[in-house]
Amino acid sequence: MEVRTFIGADLLERLGLELDELHAATGAPVTARRPWLAAWARCHPEYEPLALLVQDGPRLEAAALLVRRKARVVSEFFALGTGLSDQARLPARNPAAAARLAHAVLEHLSSVRGPWHLRLRHLPPDDAVATAIAAGLDSAELAPGDPSPTLRFGPERLLRAHVSKNHHQQVRRMLNRMQGEGLAPELAHLRARAAVAAVLPEVEAVCLRRDVELRGMSLFDRAGARAFFREVILEHAARGELELTTLNLRGRLAAYVVCFLDRGAHRMWNCRLDPAWSRYGVGRVANNAALERALADPGADEFDWMRGDEAYKLSMSNHVERALDLWAWSTPALRVALDSKRRLKGFVKGVVAEHEWLQPAFAASRRLKSAGRRAKRSVA
Repeated sequence: MEVRTFIGADLLERLGLELDELHAATGAPVTARRPWLAAWARCHPEYEPLALLVQDGPRLEAAALLVRRKARVVSEFFALGTGLSDQARLPARNPAAAARLAHAVLEHLSSVRGPWHLRLRHLPPDDAVATAIAAGLDSAELAPGDPSPTLRFGPERLLRAHVSKNHHQQVRRMLNRMQGEGLAPELAHLRARAAVAAVLPEVEAVCLRRDVELRGMSLFDRAGARAFFREVILEHAARGELELTTLNLRGRLAAYVVCFLDRGAHRMWNCRLDPAWSRYGVGRVANNAALERALADPGADEFDWMRGDEAYKLSMSNHVERALDLWAWSTPALRVALDSKRRLKGFVKGVVAEHEWLQPAFAASRRLKSAGRRAKRSVA
C-alpha cells in the first residue's frame, strides 16, 4: 500500500467519488463526509486542508483528512471540520490500512519544522488509527471525549413507548396551555431547501438570543461559524438530508430543531428556544415533535442527540456513546505549556463531581461568568 499526500483547498473536489466510496464503505456519519467537510472548508479559509491517503492499487483504503493552522510559533493540526461538526472519522477499510495510515500521520508530523500540536476530537471509541498514532509518540494522550446520547428504536414505533409518562404529560400540558392562552401553536417539519431558507434568518436570531442568555456568548462568535451554519444546513436541505422542525407561537418562531437525515438515523445537530417563550416549555415541545417525526419515518432506527449530556437528551435516550479524543504535542515541554488549562479544567470538574457540596458554588461561578460575558457584549 502506498501513501499519497494532498494539500490545498481543492483536495476534497480532487478526491471526489473515491473518497465518497471509502466513507460509504466505512459507515462515516454525515458530519464526516465530503459535502459537510466541503462546506466547512469554504467557510474557514484560514485553515490549510491536508489529506494523507493510503492507496492499494486503484482503491482508496484509508484517509486522514486534516487541516493545518500556523500560529505564531506552533503549527496546529486538527480534523477537517473541527469545531461545530461533531463526529469525526479516520476511515480505514481494515486493520492493515489503519496501521499504514497511522504510520503516514507519524511520518508527516516528524517532518514538520518547529513545534506542533495535534488535536483530533470526537472519534469513535477504540479508534485504531488514533490509538496507533498515540502509541508512536512520546507526548500524546487518548482521552474520553464528549458523550452522545441516542434513542435506539424498538419494534414499537409510538412515541409513548420511548418516553416517560412524566414527559408525555408535560408536553400535553404545555400544548394545552399554549392553546388555552390563544398562542396558536403551529408545528412544521421543513425539508425543501426554499422552505428552510425562508425561516433560516429567524432560526439564526433565536440561536443567538438563547446562546447569549445561557452563556453570554454565541457559537456564531467563532470565525466562520455563522456562514458554516447557514451553508451546511442549506446544502443538506438541497440534498434531501435535512429536516427542520419549527414551533411558532402567534406567527413567531419560538423553538426549532435541526436534524440531519443520515442513513437510518435522525441526528439532532442544533436546537434552541426563544427565551421570550421559555415559560411555555417550547423547547421540550419542539424536541418531542422532532422525535415523534423520526419514529414515524420507516427508514429510521435511531434518534441521535449528538454531543452533550444535557438532562433533556439523557431523559429521551437508551444508549450513550463516549467519543475518543487524541491530543499530541511535539515535545513534553510544549505539552506543559499548551495543555495546562485543559488539564486544570478537567481536574476542577472532577473534584466538583466528587464533592456534592461544591456544586452550588461551581454553578454560581459559571452563572457569574456568563453574566460578565453578557455585560461585555452589551457594552460592545
